[in-house]
Amino acid sequence: MVRIVVPVNFSTYSLNALNYAIVLGSKLQSEIEMIHTISPVTDLYDEEQQELLCEEEALKKHHNDHEECQQQFQILEKQIRKQLQEMSIDSLKIKSRCIVGYPEDILVEISNQELPNVIVMGTKSKGETIKELLGSVTSDVINHAVVPVLAVPAESSINLKEINRILFVTDFGETDYRSIHKLMTLIEPFETKVYVTQFASGAPDKWDKDKLVQMRIYCEETYRNYHLEFDYISGDDFLNSLDEFISTKGINLIAMTKHKRNMISKFFHPSITRKVLFHTDIPLLVFHE
Repeated sequence: MVRIVVPVNFSTYSLNALNYAIVLGSKLQSEIEMIHTISPVTDLYDEEQQELLCEEEALKKHHNDHEECQQQFQILEKQIRKQLQEMSIDSLKIKSRCIVGYPEDILVEISNQELPNVIVMGTKSKGETIKELLGSVTSDVINHAVVPVLAVPAESSINLKEINRILFVTDFGETDYRSIHKLMTLIEPFETKVYVTQFASGAPDKWDKDKLVQMRIYCEETYRNYHLEFDYISGDDFLNSLDEFISTKGINLIAMTKHKRNMISKFFHPSITRKVLFHTDIPLLVFHE
């Protein structure tokens, strides 16, 4: 049973991510759990009066928010079950939870304690302000979760019925072997071609070539029924080269491993994961060391 967690705030981008999760889950023996978070009573705010609510009003609003959440989930679950029935799918289970807390904290806690197979999250469109990017819930969850996180952009133009060309960005490290194994588990029902690729600003050196050959041999022996191609993305600018590769190959999902880095490295060299997350409208699947 593949367990998929999807945070839902009933916005367009979160429902887009839910649809993606349903398509993914419909191909697997799986369970999707929708999570909606409700602000703690102490943080409830009256936007019209520009002040915190008194305790009695806050408790009343908190109760109403919880009831509204449950009602919206009932409606949504009914719609999904009807959709699955029309698609003759009975292998996918749907359930929901309303939890008090902040979404980034709740999702990380679920990741660490319940260990779902993947968290599927909606993101807003690329081109947001720096303040919005730094405060992104998706980015926070990717940074602190221990399970794979699939970020699905609101403006993703992917055909949800096709996940057939995947770009796996690698540095040929040991953790990438584990990430590839998790990726293969998720895409097993799909007829998918995976491009296992390293970014090289210049010509790859002997060490990189040897590592690529080692990974190719391992994957060809281990994943005989999968179509994998090994290559390099070359160029002075990673993101421009990435765009060109995505366009040329028709990529509809990017996967990579997020590596731990020290504070100095983080300051001078922003995470490639973060760059990709806010640069492209292609869904991004992030594994962890």
